Amino acid sequence: MPLCIYCLSAETKKGPMLNYLLKISLLLSLAFFLAGCPKQTPVSESGACGNEVPFCVCNPLSPKCETKTVIPNQFMDRPDKAGIQLSFEAAQTGIGAASREEIEEQLTSLLNQIRIKAENQEVSIFVKCVGKACRSIKNLKETTENFLGNSRDFNLQSDESLSDLKVKIRLDGEQLIFEALDEDGTVGNAGEILARASLGRDVAESGWSPVSVPTFDEDGEPSSPMIFRIMKNLVTQSEYSGVGVSRLPQVGLSFEDAGDYCQKLGGRDADPPNVNVFEYALRQGKIVGHRRAHLEIVRLTNGEDEIEGPMINYEIDLFDFDRALDTMLIFSWRTGDYESSKQTYFQDDLGFRCAYWSE
Repeated sequence: MPLCIYCLSAETKKGPMLNYLLKISLLLSLAFFLAGCPKQTPVSESGACGNEVPFCVCNPLSPKCETKTVIPNQFMDRPDKAGIQLSFEAAQTGIGAASREEIEEQLTSLLNQIRIKAENQEVSIFVKCVGKACRSIKNLKETTENFLGNSRDFNLQSDESLSDLKVKIRLDGEQLIFEALDEDGTVGNAGEILARASLGRDVAESGWSPVSVPTFDEDGEPSSPMIFRIMKNLVTQSEYSGVGVSRLPQVGLSFEDAGDYCQKLGGRDADPPNVNVFEYALRQGKIVGHRRAHLEIVRLTNGEDEIEGPMINYEIDLFDFDRALDTMLIFSWRTGDYESSKQTYFQDDLGFRCAYWSE
């Protein structure tokens, strides 16, 4: 049988060619397969937000974070710990705790009364402290002189004999009293007290400090700030019980007990401060802690409330605001951190203070 040289040659060449075509086919199939796979979002193991921010906050799509609900309880825009005022002071009580804002509020009343009597004519004033008033309240005379000297229609006189009126500052128990006396009858009758204003213990007990809290509109854009008043110091044992003169903070209360006390403060719709009010009071240096109560009760801001809701910037305020009705926060004056807790929790070093919207 004759041998087909051409056929052998064809068969010999066919083997390598087939293998080559199979390889090409496999490579094309693999390329189409890979093209159809969804791309994975790269995960930064270092955390794009920096070391201060929890990994899962910056990388919520990371496999290690898929089963975690991250509630870091922090403000993303907060300055570093050195940028907030974590200061301890012994809580003051009585008129000695009167704040500059409270004093200036009474001086405003005094000046308005004088303006009416003087029919808006310019009046020169000499400030005089009587008794221990200016020793009991730090910088009281300086605060009074600066406020009066910078007010419209009034100028400060350093020589008592050349002044139209003498503003006397004195204490009557726990009442701080300002009186404008017209000794020579320059404005009114000779010897007449033209104006009087006073600051009582019930107002000055824990010192209410104003704090400005930013708000945001529905699009998250900055809106007009809101002004709240917050106790400078923690509520003391004597304030809570209504007896004694203890300057130690009242501790060992639940969230409900603390709220009940704040609500009973006359003429104010007060509560323990929400976390936005508390945080900005910290940043503005308006509040202090106490070494006997290094933990403090703080409310979660209620996002459903028409007053509190606009304070929340959900992009940077990382708290579980949906739990505002059954959860509270505990602030540590040692670390500057917030932690979530049940509202029934209490312990011996947990204090509280009150705050209210001043409209």
